[in-house]
Amino acid sequence: MKEEIAPALRRLGFKGSGQRFELPSDTHWAIVGFQKFSWSSQDQVEFTLNVTVVSRDEWMRAQEERPYLPARPSASVGAGFGWETRIGSLIPGDAEKTWIIAGDRPTKPVASDVVGAIEQFVLPAMQAHISRGGENG
Repeated sequence: MKEEIAPALRRLGFKGSGQRFELPSDTHWAIVGFQKFSWSSQDQVEFTLNVTVVSRDEWMRAQEERPYLPARPSASVGAGFGWETRIGSLIPGDAEKTWIIAGDRPTKPVASDVVGAIEQFVLPAMQAHISRGGENG
């Protein structure tokens, strides 16, 4: 992640680290979150990507109504604000998309596939939602 995926996402314009990357925008929170599944182990990690785009104004209004909300949204699908989806819904075929990193397998092919999917499907969808300026989708 740190050595292969994060640098590639930064080249695409994202900022962030770990499991959260943001596409900078003055008007929207545009977040890609890496979700590791609970059945992952020390030897094998399975994960997917969650994507959220929500206008900063909408998030601020939501915080006024719900003071327990954090300063910034997460990329958890199901928060109920803006546009939220998992990467599988953006890839033709509309199936759940997951990746597996296993201790004995090379990580470069997985990293390349993840970054390629973000570049080809996630980034254009995020940019479209930001440019439309619409709230709740």
